[in-house]
Amino acid sequence: MGFRDLNRYPAQKARYDQYLIWLESTPAQRQAKFAAITDETKRARAEREDGYVSPFGTAGTTKIYLPTQLIKSGQTGQGAGVATVLLGLLASRTTTATEFAALTTPIKIDTKKFKFAKLTLTSVVPGTVKKASRITGAEYKKPDVDSVTSPFGQGTGGEAYDAAVLAIEETTEYVTFIEGNGGKNRARFTPEG
Repeated sequence: MGFRDLNRYPAQKARYDQYLIWLESTPAQRQAKFAAITDETKRARAEREDGYVSPFGTAGTTKIYLPTQLIKSGQTGQGAGVATVLLGLLASRTTTATEFAALTTPIKIDTKKFKFAKLTLTSVVPGTVKKASRITGAEYKKPDVDSVTSPFGQGTGGEAYDAAVLAIEETTEYVTFIEGNGGKNRARFTPEG
């Protein structure tokens, strides 16, 4: 530790003491502190419905479908905008229950352990009002963050995961979303497996 760090200690001592109190608190006490500053009405909760996803690499003639939960259309409430963008991006890479019922000879496999590829979109709106940290008590402008995740699969038979990611990243809707909120929005792809 250098002299610069030592010189900053007196100004930061109150925050450090609050941090020590946080470390010594029980999980229940920490949860209570978190609940005191968390506005539950600002929590994004996307509505889901039954649907299907076709895993990557299965050929067009033997394309299989696995049941999962997809984002429901007509979202309302916090995070609805993010959910709607995600729904549009993945519409050609997911199959709703109605679309599945219209297929002539679909191959459906029921499995509970398959890990689908997922796309998470996160909208980050910079904060305008200062709020106290639950750990140090320091005030800062906390951003409003909405994250929504959905599974997806191949759009056409035999499509590879990397090709699907590249195709999604090249869409106008994806680029517009990422550039939103001053470039603070983000996306995360999680591969199958």
